[in-house]
Amino acid sequence: MKFPDSLRRGLHAGLGLLLLACGASAAFARGESSVWVLKGEHNTVYLAGSVHALPKEHAQLPEPLERAYAASKTIVMEVDLDDLDPMEAVRFVTTEGTLPPDKTLSDVIGADKFASVTQRAASIDLPEFALAKLEPWAAAMVLTQVALMKSGFDPQLGVDMQIVERAKADHKPVEGLETVLDQLGIFDERSVEEQTKFLLESADDVPKMRDDLGRLVAAWRAGDLRGLEREFLKERDQAPGLYDALLGVRNRKWLPQIEALLKRDEDVLVVVGTLHYVGHDGLLALLKAAGHRAVPLRAAKSAR
Repeated sequence: MKFPDSLRRGLHAGLGLLLLACGASAAFARGESSVWVLKGEHNTVYLAGSVHALPKEHAQLPEPLERAYAASKTIVMEVDLDDLDPMEAVRFVTTEGTLPPDKTLSDVIGADKFASVTQRAASIDLPEFALAKLEPWAAAMVLTQVALMKSGFDPQLGVDMQIVERAKADHKPVEGLETVLDQLGIFDERSVEEQTKFLLESADDVPKMRDDLGRLVAAWRAGDLRGLEREFLKERDQAPGLYDALLGVRNRKWLPQIEALLKRDEDVLVVVGTLHYVGHDGLLALLKAAGHRAVPLRAAKSAR
């Protein structure tokens, strides 16, 4: 299967973009920050919430994030984007995410559901054949990526890509908490029923994606995470197994890696999706339970 160049560039953002899209319909309450500070014995670890795709008019990074980046010698991200092969994700989708020759997506999810998905796809100029041979999770990935690009939200302008490009220019090392195949494998391992549910939810989100993401970006800039948490928990209640795999399980795997950063001598900036910080199994709660106090890094008065 041949993917458009724009899709090839975007697939590396993986499930972060899907989480961003499905969590974007929240109504937000006033919050504090999207950057937090952890003090180690000899260093500072900055924790930054990322939005994995941004529109050009809102691509400027918040002042606290700029300050955290300037202070840090090393960058840690969900995936090491500095050394990432963009084709790796595409190869995974075209192998693990492609149905056997004798099956189609319509066969797997049913003709009525397939018609609903392809109707949404047609509204963003994504042809039926681009989805017809994909497993439900891979179809959701492609649908979400194209919808994001059509809405004006560009993964290349996302916080992750902006930070990694700066790190390259500034010769700052970049490390990853996991691989892109770890990310995509989470979807591939889900049951057909869970994958189908997620695909249908992704299709339903297509027409409202730009407005929903606009609210998410506004909340991210203001650090308004409490309302996002409330709405996201409602979503998770509908598919607890999937959302625990996407967030809780990964957060718990990342916790010892983040704790290890506190033993280094140099300051470190950790950049992961904003949704990883919310909830009882979010990184902030897990760090607190482990005895680490994360303090919000507020914007400098002159930057407000």
